[in-house]
Amino acid sequence: MNILIIDTSTSVEVVAAATENAVSDMIRPVSVSHSATLFESIDNVLKEINIEPGDLDLIGAGIGPGSFTGIRIAVTTARMFSQLLDLPLVGIKSQLLYAASAMEEAEKGNNILVAFDAKKGKVFGALYENKEDLEEINEPGDYKIDDLLNNVSTEEETLLIGDGCAKFEKEIKAKITKQRYLADYLPKAEAVCSLVKREYLKNPEIRENFNNVVPYYSRLSDAEIIRKNK
Repeated sequence: MNILIIDTSTSVEVVAAATENAVSDMIRPVSVSHSATLFESIDNVLKEINIEPGDLDLIGAGIGPGSFTGIRIAVTTARMFSQLLDLPLVGIKSQLLYAASAMEEAEKGNNILVAFDAKKGKVFGALYENKEDLEEINEPGDYKIDDLLNNVSTEEETLLIGDGCAKFEKEIKAKITKQRYLADYLPKAEAVCSLVKREYLKNPEIRENFNNVVPYYSRLSDAEIIRKNK
């Protein structure tokens, strides 16, 4: 199965592709809008493993929560590929992409806390326990950091991923004694492509309609809040 996945919910641009025999990626921080770099990244990744868009079998997209603009770019692009090429599309919450990729860094029973700075004193975060598979403790959403930390096991080490963990370092250290911050952590291509494939195989039928994949913002935009309060 030939797979392409994209996620642009943070400043890190995640573009990865896999065939049965090869994996390629361009997973990197970018300092400009993802709209300026994404299609070139996709083109380069596919060329590296000698396939073209028409050779793809499955598309995956990070749906957030994270940057409103970034989420829209990834989801819109993935839906376009799915529609034009008549391919199934899998939407994955962005925090899960990072946590699933970090499983090999964690011992069984460890927590994995993924938190991206959401401004306004909050994070777009999620908390997982590393078992045979990831067990979701707090689903991806818009949280105050304490809402996540209150559910962390103090008996096991917690892996910390994302700039939200760096921003709230003081609060985290006050509550978690066993911790390891994976600074500047980038997801791994093989892990995220495998995740998309597993999610697809759980229920292939619902993945056939690209309309089933929509952005997951988890909070209202400032413009929506203003309209709501009028």
